[in-house]
Amino acid sequence: MRRLVIAPHMDDESLGCGGLLAKYGPECRVVAVADSGPVRAAEHARALELLGVTDAVALGLPDTALGQDMPRLVRELDRQFCEFRPDEVYLPYPSLHQDHIAVYEAGMRASRASMSSSHWFPPTVLVYDIAAYDLNLYPTDLRWNVFESLTDEQAELKRLACAAYESESPGGAHPMNSVKDIARAVGNMRLTEFAEQYALVRLVRS
Repeated sequence: MRRLVIAPHMDDESLGCGGLLAKYGPECRVVAVADSGPVRAAEHARALELLGVTDAVALGLPDTALGQDMPRLVRELDRQFCEFRPDEVYLPYPSLHQDHIAVYEAGMRASRASMSSSHWFPPTVLVYDIAAYDLNLYPTDLRWNVFESLTDEQAELKRLACAAYESESPGGAHPMNSVKDIARAVGNMRLTEFAEQYALVRLVRS
């Protein structure tokens, strides 16, 4: 199973999919879209090392302005799909941040069925939750309806991966400092110790 996680920024992959990456790291590729600078790039490398992810791509597009050249962004994701040929694609929820909205929309376009025989059509597309944002700019029909069960070790690795982003830590009470508690709450509601939540967009069963 080849899993492709698209992160608008270096840290979104850990906040949204850190448990999943800890669970399936060698099968995953993480694509960080925005250029986050050398400090965050080093933190990103450390976080992925903790999660066991060895396949990572940095696109280096302009931070806070990922939607300004949507054709380029879609082409970049098309290229990643064609090269990696993922069975599952994970996109960020289109919440408050303009870059998250842009990457979600570009990822949905890249997930399309195409007239081109060279285009890769991922059979499963899911959207991941980034708990740091509690507001949405527009309504969607996305619902948290897929739950990835995690062990205590996997939830702890997610916490450590988020903690690796020291330059991003707000300190005090904040979702980034509570990822293991959130995973416990999501899991306990589904009668498992820890879990992450996802919204299923498409599932083609073979």
